[in-house]
Amino acid sequence: MLSWSIVALASVWAFTNGAQDAPNAVTTTIVTRVLPERLALVYAAIMNGAGALFGLASGVFLHFSLVQVLGVPGALLDEPHSLGVALACGLATAIVFLLVGWWRGIPLSGWVTTLAALTGAFAGALGNVSQLGGIATLFIPVLAGPLLGFGLSFILTRAVSGLQSKRRLTTETVRWTQTLTAGLVAFGHGLSNIRLPLGIVIVALAEIDRSAALDSYTHAPESDGSLGHLLSSHSGIATLPLWIALLLSGAMALGTFVGGREIVRTLGRRLTDLTVSQGLAAETSTAALLYSASVWLGLPISSSFTIVGSIVGSSLAASKKSVAWNVLGGIALWWVFTPLACAGLGWGTVFLSLS
Repeated sequence: MLSWSIVALASVWAFTNGAQDAPNAVTTTIVTRVLPERLALVYAAIMNGAGALFGLASGVFLHFSLVQVLGVPGALLDEPHSLGVALACGLATAIVFLLVGWWRGIPLSGWVTTLAALTGAFAGALGNVSQLGGIATLFIPVLAGPLLGFGLSFILTRAVSGLQSKRRLTTETVRWTQTLTAGLVAFGHGLSNIRLPLGIVIVALAEIDRSAALDSYTHAPESDGSLGHLLSSHSGIATLPLWIALLLSGAMALGTFVGGREIVRTLGRRLTDLTVSQGLAAETSTAALLYSASVWLGLPISSSFTIVGSIVGSSLAASKKSVAWNVLGGIALWWVFTPLACAGLGWGTVFLSLS
């Protein structure tokens, strides 16, 4: 069935997202030799999977409608088949681009690629781009991450360096704290990014196959059976089959364990040469922004984009010549190209599938 194909694609997406975003948590610890590479990946995988499970179990992100997270147009909710095709094509498109970025060593955002692909897919299914303007607002916090990470990391690097120079902060303390913040980034990534596959799976099971796992909820006496009621309620998560929750979180953790060694090299060696204090500042900045935006405000923020901005900020705080601007320019070009290409490919695949 189409809905279960979407569950499978969502699991593949969770794996590729974990692999793409693993370097966000482990790059600085590996490059600065705070942790061995294998141990860093295991640590990140455990924390990422734990964050995903906590997000699934607590429903912490379900205080707002998952339909809003995905940007599903209301007109598509009345066309289950078209909606299913759009979700499947959007997921497949995002997976392709995340794999390409992983292979090329380019840190891409799971949020940006997926939202852009879904934008194109929904537009292709509807044949009306004007109905999709609201999803553009979700890109604002995602794109703001690098700028905020840059500024915060720059300040923190200066502060840490000042404390070290006055011998108020030892190198061992910095290394231990960097390990802690790396784990927080991995946990926060799982906590935040599980929303996308979770939202897609719930929409697929609730709207495309109402007789599936969520059927008992939609027929509960206190429910009006509508998708809007289902997705805006915390209790909707309780009816998600346990094996799907474990599959999504496990796939994300496994992808993190596999890791993105090429992306680690891009961020930690080609882009700049990090010191321990710079690594601490970059990880702390990313963790602070990830939790403040995702947990407190409920807004998506890209850990991939944010860590790049944080690394550049921490490097420039030490020396203006420490950043390889040609590498940063190449990453920026990928960031501009990817959402446009994802939207175009999402549109094209849906158009061909429904024609």
